[in-house]
Amino acid sequence: MLIPLTKLLEEIKKNKSNTNLNTKNMKKLFILTIALILTGCSAPVEPAGAGFFAPMEGEKFVTGSDETTDIWVEYIEAHNNQDMDKIMLMNSDSIYIQGPDGSKIFGKEDHKQRLGAWFEAENPKWEIYWAMPYDGVPSGATWIIAGHSVTLTVEGKEVNINSMIDGEIKDGKVRRFYVYNMNLPSEEAEEVSVEE
Repeated sequence: MLIPLTKLLEEIKKNKSNTNLNTKNMKKLFILTIALILTGCSAPVEPAGAGFFAPMEGEKFVTGSDETTDIWVEYIEAHNNQDMDKIMLMNSDSIYIQGPDGSKIFGKEDHKQRLGAWFEAENPKWEIYWAMPYDGVPSGATWIIAGHSVTLTVEGKEVNINSMIDGEIKDGKVRRFYVYNMNLPSEEAEEVSVEE
């Protein structure tokens, strides 16, 4: 927009003697000025969002930032490495977790004890296969929903489940999350059903 305006001003200076050209150029200058003003005065549009959250009337959601995804990926990597110090560092002090069976974890210490016992008992490993960061409008809450393939070792056998986790990230820390699991049939069970 500034390049045509600069060229127009140069042309006006060159052609001061030609009145018709000056009038024509002045009209162009006027139109460009108005266009510049209108473009510059556009107010940012508040994202409308989609969906709803029943407990918060009027809450909608928009696509969030991949910074949120990066935090979640780092959090899951810390779990895969069983790096309890890093997990605790990434947790908010008042972390809240609701497990797939309805069990609830309140705070870092509770999380540390239960997660440590789970690491020892079943050696869980997560592989994220999709993730979608999203933000609440108008609340501004930052969330991520992600699908994970989880491998456990139960009584010496490998067990696979799919886990969907819906988590809130606040100030770069994991504030809370909800876990939903789907059990997957074992390879032996799949082979039997294919043979039938």
